[in-house]
Amino acid sequence: MNNYQGEVRRRRQNLLIVEGHHEKNKLFWLIFKCFPEININMDEIWIYGTNIYQLYNDIVKEYGEEWAKKNDDIDLPFVISKKKFPDALRYKEDFTNIILVFDYERHDTNFSGEKILEMQNCFIDAADMGKLYINYPMIESYQHLCQLPDGDFAERKIPVSLQPGKEYKSLVEQETIVGSIIDFPHKIDDLLEKRFGVSDTEKRKKCCNEILKISSTDNIENMIDSVLQGEVEDNKLPTIKYQLADWVRKQRYAHINQTYWKYMRGVIQQVIFHNICKANRILYGQYQIPEDKYKEYFERLDLTEILKIQNLVSQDYVKGFIWVLNTCIYFIAEYNFKLIMNE
Repeated sequence: MNNYQGEVRRRRQNLLIVEGHHEKNKLFWLIFKCFPEININMDEIWIYGTNIYQLYNDIVKEYGEEWAKKNDDIDLPFVISKKKFPDALRYKEDFTNIILVFDYERHDTNFSGEKILEMQNCFIDAADMGKLYINYPMIESYQHLCQLPDGDFAERKIPVSLQPGKEYKSLVEQETIVGSIIDFPHKIDDLLEKRFGVSDTEKRKKCCNEILKISSTDNIENMIDSVLQGEVEDNKLPTIKYQLADWVRKQRYAHINQTYWKYMRGVIQQVIFHNICKANRILYGQYQIPEDKYKEYFERLDLTEILKIQNLVSQDYVKGFIWVLNTCIYFIAEYNFKLIMNE
């Protein structure tokens, strides 16, 4: 029974349904920090915990095998909350927008080109049943840039025989130019907790934020010392402040008088543009886009057609391949295209 029956509902929240912890705790956490204009908080992200094929099965259990043919009333928040939060059911009318982020998972034993195409065809409107973003071959594709700018990204693909998961993650770790800077806040947090004994989560968060706000290398040791006073034992303070100062210098954003967040905003903008160009390459054979045409070219992208092409080129296990492409970061451009323009 609808627990909200008789109540006046207020559609005030946005819901992001993501496959795993990386999406929530690394990518979207970073996006929301770099783009504070996006009015979504971390509590509005649900971790589904398994892949898109299991979600398909869960929909079938609720709506039957023919659900995609009568897809006018699929309630994803209900399907997922029934499975994960049965004592606190939610419904699509509770949410203004519903976003789904899942990996392609070509290697999965449950893979079905037909089923995933049904999902992409049905979930096309964030303000209705939800909008699905599929990442190829998986979420880590947003880091798969070897330089900035990276012209070779136009043709970057992986063989179907390369299993996503550990193998693809390892490849990205070897080739990425942005992985280190993306991981930087978590690296600082780990250093404070595991080596220097700052066990209080809120204190670490405060220290990290203050360190990441530093936008100059002048007197950087003194600035870090000031941030950590009272949080790190006095006898350990000289060691950690010099280590952190060295780390900040190596990331180089402070050299150009930018905070980490300002710098990363620009990096994410570049990642988005690379993936807009890549999708255009896949669909229309053209990678280079005139700067004044970015919005026009973005708006003509068709995620269903991209999926059809990916299904086609990846059919052959020996000779097939998957275009490296991240689509979930399009979420920022669709939220407000102005956010991804250079400032």
